[in-house]
Amino acid sequence: GMDSTWVYPSEQMFYNALQRKGKGSDVQENHVSKMVAIHNNMNEKTWRQLLMWERLHCKECNDPRLLRFTGRPDELSPKARLKTMMGYPAPFDRHDWIVDRCGKEVRYIIDYYHDEALPVDQRLPGQFNFNSNTQITLDVRTAIDSPEAFKDRVQMGLLKILGGEPPAPENWPASLQKLDEEKSKDRYDQSKAGWNRQQRKFMEKFNAMHEKCKGRLDDLRTCNSEEDCLKKTMAKDICIGEMVCPKEVSSFMQALEKGSEADMETSYAKVVDCTTKFKEEGEKLFQK
Repeated sequence: GMDSTWVYPSEQMFYNALQRKGKGSDVQENHVSKMVAIHNNMNEKTWRQLLMWERLHCKECNDPRLLRFTGRPDELSPKARLKTMMGYPAPFDRHDWIVDRCGKEVRYIIDYYHDEALPVDQRLPGQFNFNSNTQITLDVRTAIDSPEAFKDRVQMGLLKILGGEPPAPENWPASLQKLDEEKSKDRYDQSKAGWNRQQRKFMEKFNAMHEKCKGRLDDLRTCNSEEDCLKKTMAKDICIGEMVCPKEVSSFMQALEKGSEADMETSYAKVVDCTTKFKEEGEKLFQK
């Protein structure tokens, strides 16, 4: 199972996992960063689409959580099997996600398809870039394990036909994968005892950064349009950059004041590169 927050693997952990499963024989280490970026981006997109289904039950549960998920790449879902019989391509992967709907476990099925006809971005997708083009499409839906799940399928089908979506209160869900503060503090204190000076210094800055920018991260998880997501992604990056890359952020703010789009794009890219470097250097400190 999972705690109350997403935990993503580092590039080295991801590569090691592929090797253990016997799937990494043709994977070069310098390709892993791209695989990890797409993997994390697709997980966030999956959770975002899943929450759209959970809106149907927002009155009974204000804080759905992911309990666990299982990869089932060799088992076609009934829907995928029917589509392949009709001549459509098979998904390259399947996941079953189990959600805790305030005490009730609900299973979702996700089929992942690759479509070379779709456009693809030249840059790696950001974790919360919900409008990234990766040539991967998702089919997220509740598993028909109960009459209630069947009703959800019917409702969502009608909403898609009508071009609508389930309504939800403004502050729903109440908590988007927030950390359990007491558990987090216990884990931090236990780990801190074995850290060297560089590791402690990095984690102190990281925790200060998280405390300062957690509001930006929460805002990003609830963005509701392409323009809104882009603005909130930039706000998150600048907030983090103020802590770890003040010179780059200063250059970006100067370009913003001048109103030069070219300068803004160049300076913002430097902010993102700098914060990414900070993260990568931190991971290296703990790879022993």
